Amino acid sequence: MYYGIISISALLFSLVFIFSDKYREKYGSGTDAVLKFTAGSHFAGFIALLIINRFRFEITPFTAAVAAVAAFDVILFNIFSLRALGRTNLSKYSVFSMIGGMALPFTAGILFFKEEITLGKIVCLVLVTVSFAFTIEKGDKKGGAFYYIGVFITNGLYGVINKFFSAAHFEKTSDAGYSVLIEAVIVVICLVLMIFPKQKIGIVKGKGLFYMGGYGAMCAVGNLFLLIALRGLPASAQYPFVTGGVMIISTVYSFFTQNKPGKKEIISVALSMLGILALVLL
Repeated sequence: MYYGIISISALLFSLVFIFSDKYREKYGSGTDAVLKFTAGSHFAGFIALLIINRFRFEITPFTAAVAAVAAFDVILFNIFSLRALGRTNLSKYSVFSMIGGMALPFTAGILFFKEEITLGKIVCLVLVTVSFAFTIEKGDKKGGAFYYIGVFITNGLYGVINKFFSAAHFEKTSDAGYSVLIEAVIVVICLVLMIFPKQKIGIVKGKGLFYMGGYGAMCAVGNLFLLIALRGLPASAQYPFVTGGVMIISTVYSFFTQNKPGKKEIISVALSMLGILALVLL
């Protein structure tokens, strides 16, 4: 059941990069554009999760503290993401984002949460990491390295924070209640920060709202599913699985677009599939 849940997450995460990149093309990656994208997308996520949680708003001191840390991490991730997409290509951005989201929770699960090291986990981590090497294309602009390293760290930290929340024994809300609180804190912080940027992009409308809503709802639901799956799967197994799944789904999807996958992409997917099989079977 849990592998089914994170497979749905992988499907959602395989599409979100498209929404953020389209928004950046239309509105740029300035501070005001980033804050409005973050506020708008996470407001959409807030509404989606509130519906899932039957319009219940839950809070405890511990949940509020962890949600605030997670919210700051998400805001930084969005800043790094939109800035990185303006300086490097989508393939390299995806590599650093997904490997960070896989490697840091994997390492934290083993080192700090006493998760078991298995042959399947090691093989999966190695194969999925190697698979990304076949997707990288040239195309960096000056300053790109700083931003996609930021993407690597902040995306990985989000998984670590969620693992900490899931494993902690303090009084806390449900997974959905925690997720709703994260979205609410993000929106409030961004609304406050919008006062400061001097260069404004104006009101976001039309396709911009669609990009925000699609990104926010898919991310929120996908992350909620991963949080639920942490009840039954260790982080060191879950995150390599979902990362490999994103690779596979994205490539399969590209067969139905004008940009057909080449030999390198097919090799990358084959390695990801072998990694997932190793994780499940070994």
